[in-house]
Amino acid sequence: MPRSTVSAWTCNYDACPICTAPERDGMSMLRCAILTLLDQGRWMASDDIPLPDILSAGGGYLNRLRGTAGEGIPVPATEHWAWLEAELRLVVARAAGLDAVSTLDPRIDDVLTTAARLPERRQVDLLDLAAEQFAELITQPRAA
Repeated sequence: MPRSTVSAWTCNYDACPICTAPERDGMSMLRCAILTLLDQGRWMASDDIPLPDILSAGGGYLNRLRGTAGEGIPVPATEHWAWLEAELRLVVARAAGLDAVSTLDPRIDDVLTTAARLPERRQVDLLDLAAEQFAELITQPRAA
């Protein structure tokens, strides 16, 4: 699969390839929130924060981050926070090699437990790969 030439980390709305896409739909902000969490997760992994902590409470984390970093941080409505966390776990599990198509796949926990044992550098690489795969998946043209 070819790599995207657009950075997965750009999300200040005016320049965001997801938010400004012509086919933008109601999920755009949630997609950008996942990419933002993956980016922040890279820094958290570098600070030796455990992977399960990185993948939990994403909506609350984004809400606090927006409070300190200002505008441009996508914060979904509170009722979407559980969805956001489930999707984030699925995205990382896929990057770790799981062929899951649903957030309900029971194998996700085992894959993430194994990934949590990786050294910090490998976890950062895993989160990078997750962001690349996710950005490519959501920016591909839809079949007519």
